[in-house]
Amino acid sequence: MNEEEFQEAPLLTARATEVAGVVVIAVEGEIDVDTADVVLDAVQLGFATAGPALVADLTLVSFFGSTGISTLISAHELAEKQNKKLHVVAPQRAVRRPLQVTGVADVLRLHDSVDEALSALKPVPTE
Repeated sequence: MNEEEFQEAPLLTARATEVAGVVVIAVEGEIDVDTADVVLDAVQLGFATAGPALVADLTLVSFFGSTGISTLISAHELAEKQNKKLHVVAPQRAVRRPLQVTGVADVLRLHDSVDEALSALKPVPTE
């Protein structure tokens, strides 16, 4: 997948790239009621072209409230319907803390970096 940019909201940018055969959606800006659809559209397109998993990189998200949580829950449900895995990169407290407090962190696969998420997707060799 070539890098694609979705910029339908002035406060948010979502870019899709392929890294080591995995689609990574890098989100930058504010996830709120006005921008949540941009994120979900990017995730849906990513799942349409992705292999068995997708990484949502929220490292550069500056605002993340209840709408952001709902957006990730919707993305997770979409992944389950398509038998795919969603891995979320959320190293900063502004995103991770609301997910932890609400218990959503227990449902999602959270990582501190894209590299960590990609490593988690590599099959573990069996002996």
